[in-house]
Amino acid sequence: MDDTDKKNKKDIQWHPAFVVALKALLIDYSDVLEYKLEHPLTTGPLRIDILVIKKRHDAVIKRQIAEIFRQDNIIEYKSPADSLSVNEFHKALARAHLYMALDGVDITDLTLSFVVAAHPRELFRLLRDTLGYTIAEMYPGVFVVSGAMMPIQIIDIKKLSEDENLWLQNLNRNLHGENLRRVLRLEHEYGGRLDLCAYINAVLTANQDKLSKEDFYMLTAKTRRTLEEIGWGEQWRQQGLEKGRQEGELKGRQEGELKGRQEGRQEGKMEAARAMFAEGDSMDKISRVTGISPRTLKTKLSGK
Repeated sequence: MDDTDKKNKKDIQWHPAFVVALKALLIDYSDVLEYKLEHPLTTGPLRIDILVIKKRHDAVIKRQIAEIFRQDNIIEYKSPADSLSVNEFHKALARAHLYMALDGVDITDLTLSFVVAAHPRELFRLLRDTLGYTIAEMYPGVFVVSGAMMPIQIIDIKKLSEDENLWLQNLNRNLHGENLRRVLRLEHEYGGRLDLCAYINAVLTANQDKLSKEDFYMLTAKTRRTLEEIGWGEQWRQQGLEKGRQEGELKGRQEGELKGRQEGRQEGKMEAARAMFAEGDSMDKISRVTGISPRTLKTKLSGK
């Protein structure tokens, strides 16, 4: 991996983008859900990625990734550059129990979700073979773990069905063509209800080698201005300057070559005219054969 790839991975803010995607996916339930980001468990740096709390206990969330939701729902998100290891699973489980103890939450009101971009095979083996838990794929990419003290699910973004989970599926580095343009159209549809800048910025940065200038200008003016403030669009300005320089050089070469060919043809005609003049042919005949005007022939051949 070269330095540019390392820098791009570091610069992409996946977690804020995931929060936007989650809110967009559950936007129909915005009146009954409350989001607490990086919820602190202690006065130190121990935090939960995202805490989603139902404002109404009886609210039913009819979304594949949220069917297990209870009152308090902890979500741990792993970006495309990260994976869910066995150790990370145990740490998240410990944070969930600490949250119950410190915030006085009943275990019957708590769920734990992991959202991953890479399938955690080692963790699945641990859950099944060592801990004796059962894992059921309730929907494509939505794996519900049974046997623990609380409902647990592992959401594999790459396997989710596209019809309902487009927001999450877009959080990757492999968007192409129509999939990328679909992200840009989402901004037009939802931009008035959600601040999508963090989401758009992450997705575009992760796929900037596939983004054209025309694609970028599909965004609303407001979002373009925000992104341009952090450097988006500069590459096309530089590309435009470089293209102009190259086109200028090419035009100069073409014009020079054309002029050279024209001068060469003219000189060839004059050589033929000199030979005919030396043979005693008339100026009119030489003019008809070479296409050179009689006035020019007189000046060039007789010096008058």
